[in-house]
Amino acid sequence: MNIQIELISESDLADESFNIVIDGLKPREIYRVEMFLSDYYCINAPMLLAHDVLWKSTATFVSDKNGIIDMSQTPSCSGSYEDIATMGLFFNAKPLTNRKKKLPNSLSKIPLLDHFFVEIKIIQGNTVVAERTFTRHYMSSQISHQDIYGKHFQGRLFYDKKAINAPALIIVSGSEGRIEKTQNIAQLLSSRGYICLAVAYFGLEGLPKHLERIPLECLVEAKDYLRQHPQVDSERIGIYGRSKGAELVLAEESIFNDVQCLVLNSPSDVVYEGTEGKWNSHSSSWTYLQRELPYQKFRLRDYLFSKLFRKNFPKDCSARIDIGQMHSPILLLGSAVDEIWDASSAIDDIVSHYKGHHITFKKYHETGHMLTVAYQPNHRYRKDWRLLMKESKDSWLATIHFFDRHLKKQCYKSYGKDIKK
Repeated sequence: MNIQIELISESDLADESFNIVIDGLKPREIYRVEMFLSDYYCINAPMLLAHDVLWKSTATFVSDKNGIIDMSQTPSCSGSYEDIATMGLFFNAKPLTNRKKKLPNSLSKIPLLDHFFVEIKIIQGNTVVAERTFTRHYMSSQISHQDIYGKHFQGRLFYDKKAINAPALIIVSGSEGRIEKTQNIAQLLSSRGYICLAVAYFGLEGLPKHLERIPLECLVEAKDYLRQHPQVDSERIGIYGRSKGAELVLAEESIFNDVQCLVLNSPSDVVYEGTEGKWNSHSSSWTYLQRELPYQKFRLRDYLFSKLFRKNFPKDCSARIDIGQMHSPILLLGSAVDEIWDASSAIDDIVSHYKGHHITFKKYHETGHMLTVAYQPNHRYRKDWRLLMKESKDSWLATIHFFDRHLKKQCYKSYGKDIKK
């Protein structure tokens, strides 16, 4: 048999879907297809999972009358998923072990994975009849990177050396505060025409140890760095913040309001109490000019009450982020079933207090707090994986189109519900 394995995709970027077509098989016979992912970083995986852990998925197919298995048309009979799903094998891949690795303390020692491998094995009975390995990339080959050490932040800059007068993005991730998740997002967005600065704001050597009293100046400094960069168009800068990073971005921009657009993924509209490890810090998460921002104290009884009775605990009005002066276009992304905090009501409150002319929001009903990069496996939720994949894809495309619309020359149709005021 001359078996051919083909991977079909618009590009080799990690946030693009791909189809696997296997030709040259015996007609109408049973084959098991195994997929292995190596050197794979998944933004939805636990932070401590070792990056060199192997991921695996499997599915059983019956070849058609022409000896072809086309994953966009051939249903899986059993395995990691069933029925027809082009990205079923990939989205359902799981790490083979839970081996953990200690996180490095310094930015320079944090690995940067620019690609991973997808190995496909075709098995009939106990015999491997064909195999092939493909490479997928987190960033395009022309993208370079550089570590940046500021007074209040550390970051990784992703840029095309040939870029001239390019739009730029600051990427801020959640309560881990570090660079791993942030740089994964930045790599992919830099491959779509942006100079991206992935920002770490605590948890690394030279930065605050815990998520408490973080100066808003970390973002002010990051913006100043980009504005002075010779390849950046200082009039086309946007910010992407997710989870706690979205809270940080909203708090900082409520004061400065000096970028062209914002994407806030799973946001909060109030400043919450900081944390010292697993404990309350009894201080604000953020400061400005060395003064703490008013914050909502964390009370365990309120949290347990909200989870037990599925009711939102009341917000402290003094801790609300005042966005009355904000006018930059905003895209809000969140879930109606967010298990970390009530992103849905936060979106409602931000929309109701926004006085500008362009605010867009999208709410999702299957994915919880983990609205991340399209197609990355997400085993945090025991729900219909197809809907999880659909919603993560939709939120990621909405992010890309929103930035393109407001920071690039070309225009795109608005995503989500556009509120005009």
